[in-house]
Amino acid sequence: MSQTLIGSLQQRLEKLESSGKRRFPRQVESLPHGRCIIDGKEIINFGSNDYLSLAHDSRVCTAFAEAASWQSGSASSSLIVGRSSLHVELEERLAEFEECEAALLFPTGFAANCGTIQALVRPQDAIFSERENHASLIDGIRGTKALVSIYDRGDLSSLIDRIEEKRGSYEQGFLITDGVFSMDGTVAPLQELCDIAHRFRLEVLVDEAHGTGVLGEHGRGASEFSGVHSRPFVHIGTLSKALGCLGGFVTGSQETIEWLRNQARPQFFSTALPPAVCAAALQSLLIVKSEPERRHKLQQHNQLARTHAKSLGLTVYGDGRAPVVAVRAPESRNIVTMSQQLQNEGWFVPAILPPTVPLGTNRFRMSLTVDHDPKDIVALLNRIAELSE
Repeated sequence: MSQTLIGSLQQRLEKLESSGKRRFPRQVESLPHGRCIIDGKEIINFGSNDYLSLAHDSRVCTAFAEAASWQSGSASSSLIVGRSSLHVELEERLAEFEECEAALLFPTGFAANCGTIQALVRPQDAIFSERENHASLIDGIRGTKALVSIYDRGDLSSLIDRIEEKRGSYEQGFLITDGVFSMDGTVAPLQELCDIAHRFRLEVLVDEAHGTGVLGEHGRGASEFSGVHSRPFVHIGTLSKALGCLGGFVTGSQETIEWLRNQARPQFFSTALPPAVCAAALQSLLIVKSEPERRHKLQQHNQLARTHAKSLGLTVYGDGRAPVVAVRAPESRNIVTMSQQLQNEGWFVPAILPPTVPLGTNRFRMSLTVDHDPKDIVALLNRIAELSE
């Protein structure tokens, strides 16, 4: 073991800590009804992405337990002997839900993004990527040898200029974007992006991680919400947020999915999801389809939070469409200290700071779920306003 390397790592950790950027593990016991236990104390949880409160739903848990009673893990990759009847059924139901020809499961949403991008994009191609895309999209893009250009969704004329500037220097172009930007809940301008892609013959890849189950008439995500669901080349999603389970998936044409099945390395070099996870996800998907009132209630919570925050004079980031409410923290205060104080008083709300968000935009990120009590939402915002004075 190299003591020199260990010493270097320790120095780097100390530097992270002195700048307020070091992360420490915490033990959390997740509870239903928007609550959790941290350090032995039950508090209200505004840090979970379990938007539809399905991770604790008895029907989902029962489906998981029944399948887990006969097999704990898949024991192989999907291309060898890891793809059970439950995997097959879940891929079929996801394709049906997304109104696409086929679907492919991945071990995580991160793996789905990386694997899909690196399997589809060749060195002679070009990628146009939104500046605030999720790290999994960024890492997937970095793993290609394609020509990469970064754009800002607030300046699409600049995106057009970049595309025109690069025309002729690549074979196939890809426009890659989050459907919902997770740090403020903003929905990407997908109508405009799809129009630009059509004009310049680009293919659109949308990561629907924070939109699946939440946005759109049927819960298909930001693309459905924006009226362009049939236009992106592929939809990339996760089972681990609104569906309350684990894993990622991609939906698209039969040819696209078969190509990914053969070329997406994080998919076929990884052990397949446990069958019990597939059983649970199938139940979650059924609930999403049959209980639209969950989405409606979530939107009511979202509207309440944003309206009340603004009435208190707080700055709220984003466009208010997805159940993520990001409240700006005062630059004169230590947001980590404020977050800890809120936790001591009974609310867990994450403090978000650079490099996750741009300098000068420190924020509290409230993830709303259908099980949150409106009174708790209002009380938390009232306290943030008091601490911000």
